[in-house]
Amino acid sequence: MKEMKEIIAHLKEKGFVYSGSSIYGGLANSWDFGPLGTMLKNNIKDLWKKFFIDEEENIYHLDSSIILNSKVWESSGHVGKFNDPMVDCKKCKERFRADHLIESIKKIKNANNLSFEEQTKFVKDIVCPSCGKQDWTDVRAFELMFKTSSSKTGGEETLYLRPETAQGVFINFKNVVDTLNVKIPFGIGQVGKAFRNEVTPGNFIFRTKEFEQLELEFFTREKESTIWFDYYIKKINDFLLSLGLTLDNFRKYEVPNDSLAHYSSRTIDFEYKFPFGWGEILGLANRGNFDLTNHTNSSNDSMEYNDQSAKEKYMPHVIETSMGVERLLFAISSEMLITETINDGEREVFKLPFNLSPYKVSVMPLTNKLEKEANSLYKELLKKDIGPINLSIGGSIGKRYRKQDSVGTMFSITFDFDSIKDNMVTIRNRDTTKQERVFIPDIKKYILKNAR
Repeated sequence: MKEMKEIIAHLKEKGFVYSGSSIYGGLANSWDFGPLGTMLKNNIKDLWKKFFIDEEENIYHLDSSIILNSKVWESSGHVGKFNDPMVDCKKCKERFRADHLIESIKKIKNANNLSFEEQTKFVKDIVCPSCGKQDWTDVRAFELMFKTSSSKTGGEETLYLRPETAQGVFINFKNVVDTLNVKIPFGIGQVGKAFRNEVTPGNFIFRTKEFEQLELEFFTREKESTIWFDYYIKKINDFLLSLGLTLDNFRKYEVPNDSLAHYSSRTIDFEYKFPFGWGEILGLANRGNFDLTNHTNSSNDSMEYNDQSAKEKYMPHVIETSMGVERLLFAISSEMLITETINDGEREVFKLPFNLSPYKVSVMPLTNKLEKEANSLYKELLKKDIGPINLSIGGSIGKRYRKQDSVGTMFSITFDFDSIKDNMVTIRNRDTTKQERVFIPDIKKYILKNAR
């Protein structure tokens, strides 16, 4: 696995990830996704939707609003409770998550369960990792939700950018049930932006203030919730394998009962071994009926499910899978961006699976004299439903191969002078570097057969 700085440099140089607002000096922990990064993110999201929604029975899509009525967040427990313990070094002004600082230096587990007063006592004996001094503020709450406001008659209303997509699903539970007449068990999946005013964002795109979530809320009877929890453990494993990730680089952390979120009866964090160390990449939680119950009590609009077959009403329990697109992209880059030695020297290669590669195919004229013919082939292949294709012109053919290797393109098609005579092209496989002559009418068939 490459070092962090190598991964970041590669993704910036090749058009995957750019520093946010760079022409104005940047904005801390803000990242823009370039053309290739956007394509890779979309491929990850499309695979998740296919895997968790489209190929499953009784699972439905949703796209809820980013800004919701503030009562949603009051009911869910976010307002006043969704905060992290913050502490500042008075000397260098660096800010830290107090519980993370205590856990890493003092080796105390679950420091987030300590009161702010207890955390303050532990922090006082810690040397600042940034400047080496011991001069700390008291530990205090740091609100994680971004506030905004909306003008209305008589003043302004405080609103929040959503810190998770899940609540948008819960408040639409009855809408989906009533409009589609769905039966328990069923799920609602959503892809969307979330925002958290993190105390210590960092580690590239691992922890940012703006991120994209892939969340599925699966509604079931309480007595069947354990069965579905186990089902989604396997489902997640299969999804990670479909991304081309190695399960040996993951570990499952069973969150202890005394550290569970207030809504959860069981949570498993799936952690990945990033270049900076272990970090949570996704979570699986049994949320019980906490959310639906709270929204029922707060809104006076019952979220009970009327099970006509069983002739009873009940509040469904929820199994939630939640993962971040950026963290998945980071893990994929960490594992699949490699340097290897081949016959003619070293090369950087991004060994993405075919379904994740931004460009599936690159079309190349052997020389600039064949640009017109290669361009015609390129336009013809765009209509073949192979996937995104690019046209690579200029420079030696070897350098163009290397460039396509470095961005993950699976196949490179070279149009040469013989192609005019025999209607064949040379197709090079990114992973094996093997080259084969293929008839132009058979290109799509060849690619789909050899894609992995």
